[in-house]
Amino acid sequence: MKPFPLTPSIGLLILLPSISSAALYTSGHADLIGIGYEDGSFEPHIHAEGATIDGAFVDEGEYAPNEITTVVPQSSFDFWTANGGRPAGSAWDPIGIAAGEAFWFLSQSNSGPAGSASLGAPFAGIGTEELNPSDWATDITISLDSVVGPGDFSMYLDGFAPSFFMSTADGIDGSDLIVIAPDSHEHFNWAFTAPGTYDVSVSFAGTHQVDGPKSASATFQFQVVPEPSVALLGALGSLALLRRRR
Repeated sequence: MKPFPLTPSIGLLILLPSISSAALYTSGHADLIGIGYEDGSFEPHIHAEGATIDGAFVDEGEYAPNEITTVVPQSSFDFWTANGGRPAGSAWDPIGIAAGEAFWFLSQSNSGPAGSASLGAPFAGIGTEELNPSDWATDITISLDSVVGPGDFSMYLDGFAPSFFMSTADGIDGSDLIVIAPDSHEHFNWAFTAPGTYDVSVSFAGTHQVDGPKSASATFQFQVVPEPSVALLGALGSLALLRRRR
């Protein structure tokens, strides 16, 4: 059998990463990790509150974790490149790169030069506003279970010095967790050391006053650019169609 020639357009398509069918969360505010409680079980979700999803403004909307991919833009990497990269000092080692190197991130703040609004990035929070404090005997613990991706992932707060809550740079263990009270809302920095797709899996645990200890798990996906643009994919598709017609 004569081998089928691999055209340039088909070759490029093979080299491109697979495209997720999930909607893209690209800017604005959302509880990227939202925690509800329905019918005796935790209900992890993504709660958009003035977010841009697939290019459309969503004033209020709720999504299952697998329905959304959160985009971490190149502008966040460019910010660190222009500002000297990762700060020096061992306190920053959990990022997973050397001092002076740049990384991608979603900011804990929406304002300022490193804020989500300035970077055109998602302002991604963690929310337990749907949980009534009187229903819970404990706070809610969010533990990092696994990260599948091309680089290291971490979550931290910065000020005079960074405080890390999760990091894959030294492995994942029982210390990789966030504790948040019911009916509260928090923002953190979400950091990534390489471009590509990350699947971040976490588990939730807390003790309900009536139902007792409860737990659940969910996976949240991030797309850290650069990624193939819609225009590029369209052009490749058109080229392939043109060659086929010829």
